[in-house]
Amino acid sequence: MKTKKFLTNTFKLFTVGLCCITIAASAQNRGILPLTGMKYFSDGLLAREIDVKIDGSQLLSNRIPLNKEIIVELKQLTGLIAESQRVFVDADVSLISPKGELLSSQTNVLAQFKQTGLTLKDLSVLQVKFSISAASTKTYFNGYVKIRLYDLKGKNQMRFEMPVTFARPGERLQVSNAAKAIKSASPLNGVVCGLQTGNVKVMVDTSIKVAPKMAYTSLNFPNLKGSSITGIFEGKENFWVYDDELNEVKIPEILLKQVKGALENNSVDYTLKIPYRLKTMLAKYTVRFRWESPDKSQVIDVVVSI
Repeated sequence: MKTKKFLTNTFKLFTVGLCCITIAASAQNRGILPLTGMKYFSDGLLAREIDVKIDGSQLLSNRIPLNKEIIVELKQLTGLIAESQRVFVDADVSLISPKGELLSSQTNVLAQFKQTGLTLKDLSVLQVKFSISAASTKTYFNGYVKIRLYDLKGKNQMRFEMPVTFARPGERLQVSNAAKAIKSASPLNGVVCGLQTGNVKVMVDTSIKVAPKMAYTSLNFPNLKGSSITGIFEGKENFWVYDDELNEVKIPEILLKQVKGALENNSVDYTLKIPYRLKTMLAKYTVRFRWESPDKSQVIDVVVSI
């Protein structure tokens, strides 16, 4: 994704045309996760927290290994019908090609619990485990993993869709146990790894003159520690925009950024301006931003609905 370096060490604060974002505090029945870009859709079932893990470590990207167990971990799952203090749930996993072909399918992934069920305590952390065989990918280098988690005693379900690329044999995976949630006064879902940041500020900016018809999502990472002005500029940035149905919206305009700080300090102030809609379009959108260092050890990944 192209970016434009519009300010570096010094800049004027953006003060014109800014408005705060307001987001409902209730749990969302659909959304996108940072790090993996996994979409989730709740049709009665809802998890408070969702993580994708490999070998017990959190996956930091959507690049996955073949022939290796992958775990989707759901915390505090609700919406299942209980019978005698037990619930009965199962899951199916499919691999879909970029053309929409069904490459592989795994049904009854939770078959070991089909007869005995799970206690309500078991739902504090529920794991859906699967693997993708190299043979099933054919000649494709990427695709989509789709998961359906469903109540065996009712109609409630939860669906997941994760775009994936396949790692080469022996490739070092982008995983970590050091990823932390980003703090913010504005409701957002963000993760940082290998860095530390103060409370992230989120605004809508309609004052940018580069593309005057566009509204921009403004993300400010104050007192970002662990990198430098040079380090931030050398990193890779991407952003994605989705409509209210989580369909991706192609944005031709470029991302803008500014980085300031003293060259001798290991701390910067990092601000993004992400074009996401025309000023005249007031529909709800989801914006995801990702930055990673050249060696992929440092990651910032943020999702916000506005």
